[in-house]
Amino acid sequence: MYRQVHIDGAHGGITPTGFINVNFFSQRGVIPKGTEFEVNDEGQIIRPIKDIEDSKNGIVREFEFGTYMDINTCVSIKEFLERQIEEYKSISKTK
Repeated sequence: MYRQVHIDGAHGGITPTGFINVNFFSQRGVIPKGTEFEVNDEGQIIRPIKDIEDSKNGIVREFEFGTYMDINTCVSIKEFLERQIEEYKSISKTK
């Protein structure tokens, strides 16, 4: 079941049993119900004119997956991420 997922952020908290819950999400603009386009005499699309009425506006957050971990695992992941951040910063400075 291995898969790679793009994430834009996370949301979570501490569970009643003391685990740390982290839910990862991606976000994007809403998809309109449809879009009207200007079309030339040959039937080719020139440009979008407007989205169909009743289309929603805003951002959609799609929660991709959630995790539960004990404090030791959380600290280990935090340390791993800190090392990766420092490595990234050192590589970025040399470019």
